[in-house]
Amino acid sequence: MQLFSEIYNCYYNIIKDMLRGNKAISKAELEAAITKDGFFETSLYLAPKLASGEWSFFEKAEDLYVSTLDSEPPIVLSLLQKRWLKAILADERIQLFFTNEQLDTLRNALSDIEPLFKQEDFYIYDSFADGDNYADDTYRTHFRTILNAIKEGQFLDITFQSHVNKRVHFHYLPCKLEYSVRNNCFRLLAIESRGRSQDRFYVINLSRISEITETGKYASDAPGFDKESDKFDNTASCYDIDTYITKGYHSEPVTLIIKNERNALERAMLQFANYKKNTTRIDDATYKCEIFYNKSNETELLIEVLSFGPAIRVVGNEHFLRLLEERLRRQKNNFYSPQ
Repeated sequence: MQLFSEIYNCYYNIIKDMLRGNKAISKAELEAAITKDGFFETSLYLAPKLASGEWSFFEKAEDLYVSTLDSEPPIVLSLLQKRWLKAILADERIQLFFTNEQLDTLRNALSDIEPLFKQEDFYIYDSFADGDNYADDTYRTHFRTILNAIKEGQFLDITFQSHVNKRVHFHYLPCKLEYSVRNNCFRLLAIESRGRSQDRFYVINLSRISEITETGKYASDAPGFDKESDKFDNTASCYDIDTYITKGYHSEPVTLIIKNERNALERAMLQFANYKKNTTRIDDATYKCEIFYNKSNETELLIEVLSFGPAIRVVGNEHFLRLLEERLRRQKNNFYSPQ
């Protein structure tokens, strides 16, 4: 957050990491730590301050530098940070990540703090009003079960209602959770386990899930899994969700020409942040953006592109262009009334 960058900035985090554990470090280690986490010129400024004792975090003992602190540096919240925390606690989506007891503890600790902003300060004009019910106890339980399974790499037995109202029940490996601003809902990106040669990528709306059961089976038990890491890592396993997502991409990306008027480029980069894309500059005011998308996101991407109006021109692919023309034709027929 830019709000806090001047409080716990780059210098603070570098020095905090060096002081952690009260270990004695050499000058070479000190400079290496600064180079690793700092900018190109950070070592030129920071190393002399620490090594000379001008900043009295270390004292020299022969060829080593020893922390002058009795304990690790604490992180003290500023009033601005407390006000920001109080504000986001009012968002009902935050309760998905905490138990009721944890939420009560946080709210009590911030009871005398004025929130930085209120939910009613925002008007979301481009999102469905009937999003997920984040306050529902079953929904919250499902969310936390999925979140824990993603961290542990555990298969889940999931029952849900498909978009055609068909009951679906199978074992899935949860890999990622994504949030749709437009639909105001969370979706699970998972791999349906049918045997290594028949596994499939699935997108499941959390609101459609009726039952979840832990299976006790883990991706780390699968043949070919790299067990060197202590924690499950989707990108390191034989169940690489990004590979499954890529396999489901349309053969051609959607190609957009963006005229950078009314801050259209920045708005587009934020709007399409959850898509894989390539963006290049044509001239000072025009950009080309290629968006790679999965079939399951096609309609949502179509609506997102249309929301930009004349600021964005679609020049490919042909399949997406046909869908765009059909949707515009339907809108015209729905709203046009002959005189």
